[in-house]
Amino acid sequence: MSPDDLEARPTLTAAKPPRRLSWRAGAFGLALAIGLTALFAWAVNVATHPEDEAWARLQARGVLVVATDASFPPFSAVDADGALFGFDIDLGDELGRRLGVRVEYENITYDALLSAVAAGRDDAVISAFVPQPERLKEVSFTRPYFVAGTLAVARLGDQPQSDDERDWQTWAAGRRLAVEFGAGGDVIARRWARQGDGLTVLAQPTALEALEALAAGQAEAALVDAVTAYEFLRTHPDLAPAGPPLDPEPYAIAVSARSRELLQALERALEAMQQDGTLAALRVKWFGAAVESGQ
Repeated sequence: MSPDDLEARPTLTAAKPPRRLSWRAGAFGLALAIGLTALFAWAVNVATHPEDEAWARLQARGVLVVATDASFPPFSAVDADGALFGFDIDLGDELGRRLGVRVEYENITYDALLSAVAAGRDDAVISAFVPQPERLKEVSFTRPYFVAGTLAVARLGDQPQSDDERDWQTWAAGRRLAVEFGAGGDVIARRWARQGDGLTVLAQPTALEALEALAAGQAEAALVDAVTAYEFLRTHPDLAPAGPPLDPEPYAIAVSARSRELLQALERALEAMQQDGTLAALRVKWFGAAVESGQ
């Protein structure tokens, strides 16, 4: 029954019943109204919140099917034997353990990941995925489990006073900043340079080469992709993040918008992993201790 049907329903007070039946008529009308309202609410709930099919499958089979694009190490990749490995794989396995189910992975292209869960082919996406607000009618996202973006790297102890944009600009004034040409760090550095801070932008072909320029003393800092920076910092203890990512990119787990129970279960598991240190330990395992400064 639609809201229009309820509005069009005739009232029960048009006729004047005998006085001795008035209380019965009123009680009946009230009960009918309550019953119709409850029926309407139930119908709307069913229409807008269908059964969580992914959760039902998980409960019946004891298997969580995860879609991932295994072409982005160290998050997800394929080893010489064809087995998947990486941070996202470890995360999925731990979530499965906490949910009491086995985890199976489907290696598909990045562009097809959300469609796979929206269509019900897979239960969840764990693949260094940045939430897309325009897809929220089809999919839902958990809290972030990792924050990437552009990271400023400098000598150990060399940091701005705060994370405020003006303090970053003051920190960068007069410096040589190594960046990957055309990447996010390049955009930020050139914006700061246009504001007259006297900094020099040293554009390099790759993020790795920008970091190597910093290590070699050709620059005072580097603004590069955070994932590349964390990997580089594992072998360069004299360098460190100058602060959290400048343009944060959160990675989250995606499920179908219909998968309310599964989403809640994953949220609870992620919260527990955050509280007991498991999530931090996984990040450090794959990215080194420096990663926790940006999470």
